[in-house]
Amino acid sequence: MVLLVAVLVTPLMTLFSSIASGKMMAEIQCKNTEEKLVYDCMISLMDMKTSIKVKEAVFNVSADMPSMPGAHNVKPIMAHSMGMGMYHVRLALEMYGEWALKLDFTKPRRDRIIKKMNFGKHGMVMKNDHKMKHNHMKEGKEKGEGKMKISHDHGKMHKQKND
Repeated sequence: MVLLVAVLVTPLMTLFSSIASGKMMAEIQCKNTEEKLVYDCMISLMDMKTSIKVKEAVFNVSADMPSMPGAHNVKPIMAHSMGMGMYHVRLALEMYGEWALKLDFTKPRRDRIIKKMNFGKHGMVMKNDHKMKHNHMKEGKEKGEGKMKISHDHGKMHKQKND
């Protein structure tokens, strides 16, 4: 009887310890409020390997402008659990622009996640979100031009030119 209990409990303990010790991933969505520069942010936490939602996490969220370190920062605010691995925090920023959100965890273990985001009058945009089309300028010579424009949708662009 004792052997049977040990056989059943051991895999569960291994599952929970791997969830608690795995790296976490955060997805953050922020929406403007009626107040200027104040955003309601929903944070979804999950284990990076298993994609299982991280419940009962304890963490603070602070923000700093990478372009002006130390000049514009938001003091840490405790995130509130909304259940099912979702957390809420209300951020009051000092100005529009790029901000680095820092999530500092004390539970399930000490950890830090940093996400860069652009905040503006119409909400926020996650930094490095490759779902959006964006263009880059690259130094070089093409057809006598000093710079050539490179788009992430360049295959589609070339097809349209040739049609």
